Amino acid sequence: MAQNNFEWHAEWSSFKQELPHQKPPYSKRNWGNARHSLCSYQGKLKPSIAYHLIKTFVPEGGTMFDPFTGVGTIPFEAALNNRFAYGMDISIMAYYIAQAKVGFSSYDLSFDYINRLAKYIANDVVTINDYDKYAIFGLNKNLADYYEPNTFKEILSARKFIQQTPPSNASEMVVVASLLHILHGNRPYALSRKSHPITPYAPSGKFIYKNVIEKLKEKTARFYNKKNAAPTKYGQIFLQDSTTEWPAQISNIDTIITSPPFFDSTRFYNANWIRLWFCGWEPNDFKTKPHLYIDERQKQSFDVYAPIFKQAKERLKPNGVIVFHLGKSPKCNMGEELKKIGRKWFRHSELFAEDVGHCESFGIRDIGTVTEHQYLIFY
Repeated sequence: MAQNNFEWHAEWSSFKQELPHQKPPYSKRNWGNARHSLCSYQGKLKPSIAYHLIKTFVPEGGTMFDPFTGVGTIPFEAALNNRFAYGMDISIMAYYIAQAKVGFSSYDLSFDYINRLAKYIANDVVTINDYDKYAIFGLNKNLADYYEPNTFKEILSARKFIQQTPPSNASEMVVVASLLHILHGNRPYALSRKSHPITPYAPSGKFIYKNVIEKLKEKTARFYNKKNAAPTKYGQIFLQDSTTEWPAQISNIDTIITSPPFFDSTRFYNANWIRLWFCGWEPNDFKTKPHLYIDERQKQSFDVYAPIFKQAKERLKPNGVIVFHLGKSPKCNMGEELKKIGRKWFRHSELFAEDVGHCESFGIRDIGTVTEHQYLIFY
């Protein structure tokens, strides 16, 4: 196994002193590649933090892995900055979005998929049973409260198409991710009545017909805007529970950088229920599937992270490093809890805290009670 001789200690010391992501231009709300905004997502790590962690801990041209990828912020920043990135997430929604960002995609292949979807919608017949089954489903309001009836029929057809013809490459995942983004929001691009682009608050305003394909084409075209640089190294995301055995490709890694769900964050399935439903979750899944996710499992015991540490030790190069970005709240000191578990596999650790009381809420009413961000380092 190749040795990792990358020296990160001096850069890490500078990071702690300077907190560069809190200073211009990195502190700007919209800093970073516009493709980070392919699909909005509550709890997404700021791209500027990911950028500086990658610059600090991953050697130029090196390889990193994120076992809790979410919508791909960390792997995408790595891919943009000449690092090869692996990622993993249990959520099919997150998988589609992350792979769309880090994989090779093309405008022509994306629009070929859109054209196939348009043909399907034009010829599909939405039965009364299908319409009624989902129209009355919802976690705050029902789906029928969000959409003009003809728009809702098109969304039902699009959902069916994606179940029957799931995206098989990054180009097609760009389309699905774009559609997930426009499912709800408070701007003209949104297919819904006025809601919120990150979490679907109960809608308001008039029911207005929105053509799914028209809005989807507009959103997908924006992804391919020339100002949005593509990765310099294309990465790979795996759809998998990271507490199970990792694929063989994930080996000889320089660095693991990850930001798992914070202990005291809002429930992911509430914030993403419409998008999860669109990706195939049925109403009953919202009662059963969340228990498979680490968001819920860690509330029972932080031992759920033991397989992560064990495999990290096995897959990292000698002298490799693992970096956790965590949230501390009055209910839980995640850094100290994970530090206890990681000591079994790593000789050295460090826990650094950053106050985040000043951070904005992006218009979200319930964003959790995190008071500090913690950086937990093992090597």
